[in-house]
Amino acid sequence: MEKLKAIIKREYFTRVRSKGFIIGTIISPLLMMSIGVVPILIARFGGPENYRIAVVDQTGDSTMYERLDKLLEPKGPRDDKFKLRREAVGSDEDIEMGQLKMNQQIASGEIDGYLVLTKDVLNEERISYVAKNVGDFGSRSQISEAINKTIIERRVSQAGLKTETVRDLMKSVTLDMRNARGEKERGQTFILSFGLLMIIYITILVYGVMVMRGVIEEKQSRIVEVLLSSVRPFDLMLGKLIGIGLVGLTQYFVWAICGLLISGVTALPVLAANWDKIPRIQPVQIVFFVVYFVLGYFLYATLYATVGAIVSNEEDGQQMQLPVTMTIVIPVMISSMIMRNPSGTASVVLSLVPFFSPVLMFLRIGLQMPPWWQIALSIVLLIGTILLAVWVASKIYRVGILMYGKRPTLPEIWRWLKYT
Repeated sequence: MEKLKAIIKREYFTRVRSKGFIIGTIISPLLMMSIGVVPILIARFGGPENYRIAVVDQTGDSTMYERLDKLLEPKGPRDDKFKLRREAVGSDEDIEMGQLKMNQQIASGEIDGYLVLTKDVLNEERISYVAKNVGDFGSRSQISEAINKTIIERRVSQAGLKTETVRDLMKSVTLDMRNARGEKERGQTFILSFGLLMIIYITILVYGVMVMRGVIEEKQSRIVEVLLSSVRPFDLMLGKLIGIGLVGLTQYFVWAICGLLISGVTALPVLAANWDKIPRIQPVQIVFFVVYFVLGYFLYATLYATVGAIVSNEEDGQQMQLPVTMTIVIPVMISSMIMRNPSGTASVVLSLVPFFSPVLMFLRIGLQMPPWWQIALSIVLLIGTILLAVWVASKIYRVGILMYGKRPTLPEIWRWLKYT
């Protein structure tokens, strides 16, 4: 036991004290906070844009222009402001001259864009809009919506119907989404569940590969021969798995503390103003997040350690790790199916597969809590698979860790498993 503790301490402190761990642990929460906070800051303090739009109008009636101007009025203090100006024209030649004039005004910065309303605008399927910034999808969407409403209302009026009556009949409704707990949903559950899922996926992958590289480095430096003179191969492998796993948990803990400090000191006013838009993390999600990370890590780290024991260099390791990597990539690829129907037969069966459980069962818990027996069964199957993987890995590890040179064949690995 003392030797195992010594190995765990060595694996843990060697990595925690490294510059890469320190830099990654500090930078990562800052990046994550910037992704969540910066868009809110931009939306809050960026302020609305001002657009000067000219309307080249050949309709001979200012009704459409006035209605368009009304629809583009800002609804709130943070909405973009459109300042419209009507340029009445007569013939098609006047339209061409007007467009040439507007192009010159765009080039000189007098206006930001212009619309062309021909005399047959109510029968046309396309309306010309020229803008200085064609990549401004926000303003383009607002103008498109306003011009569509204007034309539809004008067509309704010409058909002899009351515009106000038709407008009331066509009034849209908004779904008031709520979950089973009665809480309003704006997509936060999906975002939060998928975000936590990706954290599990990435960290299991990163630390699993770290275990494999650690084994390969020890083989190449021949330090493993010195270590095996005083400890059993199984203790060496188990100590490496636990030590690197503790590194991952340490990083999670530091990130959680940094997130609380950053949000509390610098982003509290912003978060307070947008509190209803921030997804809530339920205590049960935190518990299962840790459970499935730990179990998923031990399963995949064991498999990666086995790969590291088999190969002699990192190039071979890149090839040999592909089957292991795919078993964790596949559940992420099929996660969209789970999101659409978390309680479906396919979702239930796939989430119980031990290699998929850390990702898919955790996703189901975040979206729609499955029956407790399914969660318990997935954990039992996962633990059983880990024990089986550790038993197989220990047999391969004790032989492969001292093998150098040519990569062993499958029959040779099978013989290793039968050694007593």
